[in-house]
Amino acid sequence: MSSRVTQILLGLSLLLNAFVLVGFVFSSWIEPPHSPFAAGRPPAPPPGPRLGNPLEALSHDLRLDDAQKKAVQPVVDEYANGRRDRWRDIGKIREEMAAELQKPNFDWAKIDALIDQITALRVDQQKQNLRAVEQMANKLPADKRAELHKILGERYGGQAWRPGNAPPGGPRPPRPPQ
Repeated sequence: MSSRVTQILLGLSLLLNAFVLVGFVFSSWIEPPHSPFAAGRPPAPPPGPRLGNPLEALSHDLRLDDAQKKAVQPVVDEYANGRRDRWRDIGKIREEMAAELQKPNFDWAKIDALIDQITALRVDQQKQNLRAVEQMANKLPADKRAELHKILGERYGGQAWRPGNAPPGGPRPPRPPQ
């Protein structure tokens, strides 16, 4: 009798292990990314350190030492608070926009006004970003300030994509003659 129970338990254990293995294979290799099973999972974070805002990214890229980080931290914190508030305002306007877009007939006057509000907040965000970068630069030594301006030139001016430098994703094909 006990050998029969042992055989049944071993069979059930084998069946359970097979289901777990099949589930693993399905979720790892077969499940398409747009599957409803994947919808509940958040996307994987990008590799490397997670940086909350552009000033934190600049601080990281400049490889500031502890004293320099401490000097710019009040600017980073103040900027982060303002940025968070502005994005919260944009989120509220986007909710209003979603409500307008769900109506059977669009109220273009209201939609245009909401788009203008979002645009104004984004423009203000860009201006605040550069003002905060300027405040940060004023707290850095000359060598780090020069490096900061080089990084800004590459990011805002597109110098990283000029001839001789490949853009992300590889080199671009040559332009046809005109």
